[in-house]
Amino acid sequence: MDETNLAIGVSLSLVAGVFLGIFAFPMKTIIKWQWENTWLVFSFWACVFLPVAWAFYTVPNLLGIYSSVPISTIIIVFLFGAGWGVANVGFGIGINTLGIALGTAIVLGLNNALGAILPIIIYTPEELLTSTGIKILIGVSIMLIGIVICAIAGSQKEKALNRNVVAEKKINKFTKGLIICLVAGIFGAMFNFALVAGKPMENVAMVMGASRLNAANPSWCISLLGGFAVTAVYCFAMLKKNKTFSLFKLNGKGSYWILTFGMGLMWFGGVALYGSSVMNLGKLGASIGWPLAQSMAVVSGSLMGIITGEWKGTGRKPLIIMISGLFFLLIGILVISQLI
Repeated sequence: MDETNLAIGVSLSLVAGVFLGIFAFPMKTIIKWQWENTWLVFSFWACVFLPVAWAFYTVPNLLGIYSSVPISTIIIVFLFGAGWGVANVGFGIGINTLGIALGTAIVLGLNNALGAILPIIIYTPEELLTSTGIKILIGVSIMLIGIVICAIAGSQKEKALNRNVVAEKKINKFTKGLIICLVAGIFGAMFNFALVAGKPMENVAMVMGASRLNAANPSWCISLLGGFAVTAVYCFAMLKKNKTFSLFKLNGKGSYWILTFGMGLMWFGGVALYGSSVMNLGKLGASIGWPLAQSMAVVSGSLMGIITGEWKGTGRKPLIIMISGLFFLLIGILVISQLI
C-alpha cells in the first residue's frame, strides 16, 4: 500500500468522522418542528439533493455510467442503501430518545464491528490473517471496548439527569431507545456493503474520466436514494399519524430549512470524504476507513456534547467514564491507521 495514499486515506476518514459526528447538533435549535419534520427534510438534502448535484458536478457522463453497468449492480446497491435506510430512521429515533452522545455511541459501535469485519470475511477472507487484517481485528476490538465504555457513560449521564423521573418510565424509555439503536447499528453496516457492491460503477466512472477521489459518487447516489425511500415512507407515515404536516407552514421558521440543509451538508460531506478515503486505502479500504470514520464520529460527537452542555449537571463520574472511552477509541484509531 502506497504510504502517500495511506496518509491521504486515513486523513480523509478522520475528517469524515468529524462531520458525521457533529451533523445532528443543529437539531437542538429546531424546536418548533417534530422529529419527523426535521428528519425528512434533512434526509432529502443529505440523500437526494446533495449527492445528485455533487455527482453531476464531479463525474463526467454520469448517466452513461449507469447505462454501462449491469442493472443487477444498480439494484443491489439500491437494496443495500434501502437496508441502510432502516438504520437512518433508527438512528434518528435513537438520538431523539437517548440523546446524541449515547445513541451515536451504540449505533456506531455496531457499525464499526460489522462494517469493518464483514467485508473482509465475505469479499477477501484470505486477508483476515495477514498483518494488516490482524491489526484491523485488534484495532476494532480496542474501539469496541471504547464504545462500550462510552455507552456506560451515556447511561450514567441519563440516570444523573433524570433522578426525579419515575424509575419505570426511565427504564422503558432507555430499553426502547437501546433496542432501536441496536437495530440501527446492525442495519447500518449495509452502508459499507453498498460501497463495496458499487465497485463496478467506480471502475466504469474512472474509465470515463472521473478522478479517483470522485469515482464512488455514482454508487452513493443510488445507495442513498434507496436509503431515502425507506426514510421518506416512515416519516410521511409519522407526519400523517401525528398531524404534523402543518408545521412546515409555520411563519418565521425559514431558518429551519437552512439548518437542516447544514445538517445535510455536513453529513453528506462526511460520506463523500469517506468514499474518497476508501479509494486511497487499497484493497482493505472499506475495512480500514469505516472504523476510523465511525470512531472519530463518536469522539467528535461526544466532545461536541460536552461543549454544548449535554453533560452539565451529571457530576464528574459519567464524564470521566466517557473520557476513558474516548481514549480507547483513539488508541484503536492509531492501531488501524498502522501508526502503532
